[in-house]
Amino acid sequence: MTVWLERLRPSDLSIMLPQVLLTLDQIRDQAMEPERRLAMLRALKDQVEAIQTALPNAPQPRPPVRGPGPKSPRPLTLEQRLTRSWCSNLQRLLLELGQPRYEGNARFAVYREWTLRQLLRGLSQAVEYAVRAEQPVAAGLWRSVYDLFLYLEGRDELQGPSAPGRYHFNPGTELKRLLLLGGVGAYGDSQLILQEIGANLRQWAEGAELRRGESLASETRVLRVDVTRDEPPQWSSEGASHAYNGWLLELPRSLTDYLESSASGIRHQTEGA
Repeated sequence: MTVWLERLRPSDLSIMLPQVLLTLDQIRDQAMEPERRLAMLRALKDQVEAIQTALPNAPQPRPPVRGPGPKSPRPLTLEQRLTRSWCSNLQRLLLELGQPRYEGNARFAVYREWTLRQLLRGLSQAVEYAVRAEQPVAAGLWRSVYDLFLYLEGRDELQGPSAPGRYHFNPGTELKRLLLLGGVGAYGDSQLILQEIGANLRQWAEGAELRRGESLASETRVLRVDVTRDEPPQWSSEGASHAYNGWLLELPRSLTDYLESSASGIRHQTEGA
């Protein structure tokens, strides 16, 4: 990263951010060879990251709402607009790099892994941003997550092992971590809960089981993942008796115990203040 990007000042954002957003929109909407699209996005990566770093932190959380439940949307922040544009470009590139004519091409396999890493990172940042602000993610974000979910499932890459020599990169684990983040965001005081358990989410994601099948909605150790809806995974409701037929993320016992104890402890501290 160049020195001027490392020292990006807030006053530079009014010039740089609109230019980057416009460039990303133009790249996304143009027909071009994937190698050219990749080169253009790589050239913008440092600028995107520098802007994200220089932008103000997430807005102040709203007054806490106890327990799981819907939260009303807010207008998109600059951070959310930038992340959405960046991820939409990466999604298009990922589809292009996955075309059958590139199968078996080692160079394109490297291109595809870079794109997939960046996309998962961008989506995770968007979800974590919303969780820390205790607000819903931008409209269409979970639709993008589930599009990626179905794409990886169709290529049998959700349950695959980590690629050797690739810093233990496992797209299935990263996606399950994303789903767990969405589950954390369904709670009031999600910002504080994330501070408590965020460092362990990837480890818990490795132990979480993603499966397709029927389950009673009263199972409290599962997140229901409805890939047809633009909403985060839903916690099963204790006492409900109707069946759910779809994707389920079964959580390790240690996670549900930790989450429940953390949530109740935070609620107790807040109520006693």
